Amino acid sequence: FIGVEWATEIEYFFPDVQTTIIDALPRCLGPLPDSAAEYCSSYMHAVGIKEFYDCKYDAKSEEFWQKIELPKKADVEYICIGVKASNYFMPPEVLSDKGPGGGGWIHFNKDMQVTK
Repeated sequence: FIGVEWATEIEYFFPDVQTTIIDALPRCLGPLPDSAAEYCSSYMHAVGIKEFYDCKYDAKSEEFWQKIELPKKADVEYICIGVKASNYFMPPEVLSDKGPGGGGWIHFNKDMQVTK
């Protein structure tokens, strides 16, 4: 998720920067619903962010750079991998039993207050 957020924020605040996002998964936003991924992908396409999925990052491979349409490589790379929720400090009664990644999401209300 953080890569998508990062790419769209860069595009929004720096519209002259060309942005490309890759993921080893078959689409953006991994475990989220298809409708969320489709919406996000449509937005990124509309604003000119290039997307490449089922694509493993391999900066040493010329084939990789050709595949993502950057034959001269990127000027700058930001790598966002291995991000996970840090909720270990929260009491179990405020965490979900189910959800993306097997659960453990913090319950909260519309005022962003933690709830049981």
